[in-house]
Amino acid sequence: MQIPQVKILVLADIHGYTKNIPQLTGVAKACDVILLAGDITDFGSKAQAQSVLEALNELGRPVLGVSGNCDPPEAEEVLRQQGVCLIDYPVEKKGVVFIGFPCPASRESILPVEQYLAAHPQPFVLVSHQPAGMTAVDLQGGTHHKGSHLIRSFIEDHQPVAAISGHIHEARGTDQIGSTLLINPGPFRNDCYAVIEIGADSIQAKLDILWLL
Repeated sequence: MQIPQVKILVLADIHGYTKNIPQLTGVAKACDVILLAGDITDFGSKAQAQSVLEALNELGRPVLGVSGNCDPPEAEEVLRQQGVCLIDYPVEKKGVVFIGFPCPASRESILPVEQYLAAHPQPFVLVSHQPAGMTAVDLQGGTHHKGSHLIRSFIEDHQPVAAISGHIHEARGTDQIGSTLLINPGPFRNDCYAVIEIGADSIQAKLDILWLL
């Protein structure tokens, strides 16, 4: 399958921190879409989730995302109200499909995605708050793997172009499962983010920090 070029700004673990989002304006302008890998709030309110989404919308690019373990149900409701919740339905941008899992992922939530992929075989990017288990991007404290084995099995079976996650702040980095590139951009609460470029024959991820701009 040919994969067209698409450039993605990846954020995770914002935890209600909106102050520095405007500093991403230049980065966002060079991207096609912004992906949000959960923990929009810090156990905050619907109003906090709305303020984060409003700040991201000001960057002028489509926002797509999932909620995380620190988000109340109201945060996911905000994503749904704005039509950007990847848990509900896949979204296609420039020939690449973006698919999301809830937190925690369950067999029941994965089955509809597998059915969709069986009917629509095409390049896709997985977005989840939980990282895949037993990888570099789920390693807490340098010793304990805290990721999802269900998500890892899904990646092994279906080989998305990329799998984007957050959750484990100190596991910022990349890894590989088969042909799938795993990316944990690190917490935007600490000014971390990533930019991914998917081309016809390649995928590249650059991890960055706002103060390096």
